[in-house]
Amino acid sequence: MQTPDKKLFRDMQEHPEKYSDQEIEAMMDDLDQMPDIDAAWQEFNHRHTAIRTSRRWLQIAASVIGIIMVSGIALAAIHIVRHYQRTEATQTTGITAEADSSLFTLHSSLPEDTIAVEPRVFDNVPLDTMLHEMAIYYRIDVEFQREETRQLRLHFEWKRNESLDRVLKRLNNFEAVNIIREPEKLIVR
Repeated sequence: MQTPDKKLFRDMQEHPEKYSDQEIEAMMDDLDQMPDIDAAWQEFNHRHTAIRTSRRWLQIAASVIGIIMVSGIALAAIHIVRHYQRTEATQTTGITAEADSSLFTLHSSLPEDTIAVEPRVFDNVPLDTMLHEMAIYYRIDVEFQREETRQLRLHFEWKRNESLDRVLKRLNNFEAVNIIREPEKLIVR
């Protein structure tokens, strides 16, 4: 579709005597064949409004997902801080058998895979202290056969979600340590 030349159209308006009736009719037919600008604008506006609406929903969904992620991170941070504070309080005040047994009861009532347990790191801690804490957790007694073994200092990462047998196997990897498990107690040689 060809649009009429603007100069020709202006000239026809200013000097209609220069043009024949057929030329004027042809120009008018060309004008009639021009697209309906209002209809084209309405169609364009409708398409882009739909796109803007879908983008708005995407923005809202992204905002909600962002808020949920930030909330999850905040809850994880709170959990970590509380766990750290509990660990610090335990290290500074010591563990009592009653307090730890209530923790054991709580842990034993939950399935193991639902408990997020941070490993306890013993750094240059006497074996006596280390095994005493583990014995309370696993509800077992400890007996040392030699006094020098009590004072042996180790660096050990205790993963509480591991079984006692697995922990003993890892501890027995140290050359200076030999721990045997009996039904109700650990014997350190």
